[in-house]
Amino acid sequence: MNTYLIIADDFTGSNDSALELAHRGLSTIIGFSSPKGTVDSYVLDTESRNREGDEAYRMTKALIKDLDIDSYDIVLKKIDSTLRGNILEEIRAIDEKMNSDLILVAPAFSQMGRTCVGGTVFVNSVKLLDTEFAHDPLKPVTEDNLITLFASEYSTIHLSVDEIRSKAFPLIKDAQVIVCDAEHEADLFETVKWARGLDKRILYVGSAGLAGALIQYDRPKQPALAILASLSKASRAQLDYAKSRGVAILAVDVLSILKGGDFTPIIDQGIQILQGGEDLILTLSSALDRSVFQQSIEVGKALGLKDAVVGTMIKDRLSKVSLEIIKASGVKNLFLSGGETAFGLMQMMGINEVKIIGEVDIGIPITLVLDGPYQGMKIVTKAGGFGKEDALTYSLRRLEERQL
Repeated sequence: MNTYLIIADDFTGSNDSALELAHRGLSTIIGFSSPKGTVDSYVLDTESRNREGDEAYRMTKALIKDLDIDSYDIVLKKIDSTLRGNILEEIRAIDEKMNSDLILVAPAFSQMGRTCVGGTVFVNSVKLLDTEFAHDPLKPVTEDNLITLFASEYSTIHLSVDEIRSKAFPLIKDAQVIVCDAEHEADLFETVKWARGLDKRILYVGSAGLAGALIQYDRPKQPALAILASLSKASRAQLDYAKSRGVAILAVDVLSILKGGDFTPIIDQGIQILQGGEDLILTLSSALDRSVFQQSIEVGKALGLKDAVVGTMIKDRLSKVSLEIIKASGVKNLFLSGGETAFGLMQMMGINEVKIIGEVDIGIPITLVLDGPYQGMKIVTKAGGFGKEDALTYSLRRLEERQL
């Protein structure tokens, strides 16, 4: 198992990056001085964010003077995802100690709306310099393009989102810094997979998003399948939020259900997504477009079906499609929203007992299956109208934790 050293410039930043390691079950210590010896993972808080640049450099250099940095397999300079602080000065201090072959910069943290495109940092799709962070009273941000920032001191190249997704990674040659775009967690993970395959000593620079991608490489997450049948406004808002954060969504066409369509393609696609390590939301076309629900009633009437029968057909087909995906993918984490669908699926799975082991949010429990072929599976259940817009996305994250 690789050892991790994270050097952060403030306490809250230390904690959010350490949390990414703890989510994967890695014992993590946060301290304000260099550790004595090497531990599995250590986060050093320099408390230098709001100091002047020269002072931040000296503070960082002094704190790592006696640190055996070479004993750590992975070294991450944790920076603020909105680029506050003394980024260049602190990286310089660390790299003088580490003497890295490459500095990889990837600040995105998509779960918090922080992305990087064209080397420019965005917050909820707004350029960083056009946000409130540019006017921070202690450390206002004066540059939101990382290529420009790092090119002032280093030979710098850029890795775009398109290159990441097509796996067209560049030759490093004499570059000292590579600035990496990312809009979703998958972009960061693909970047890390490429970087870890290089025969180079790398100083990673990024936020908690990069910390999560690094530990995911060593301790792959167990993906979660969310099955959402509710047509409530709250559920639609949660779907929209999940989509904006890059979570894969597949919709079962309710009109095809009534017309006896073939669902093999969507089952195969769902299996592929989960086996690739990504979370998946399986929902109904009527949950994405309310007008489809009314169309389904009209089609049902044309077929001589009562409304209740139409509802039962849709619920049963969604459960059957879900069950096929669960069986073939081996997924161990479920999120179920919509009471009748949740109960119907659990009956199909032969689940008779579950034990509550935690709570995602008020009224949203995490349970553990106690018997049957799915013993040990974790299931989050949520009433359709419950939860804030991030309730679904946060539930998926909680399900992936090694220890609850």
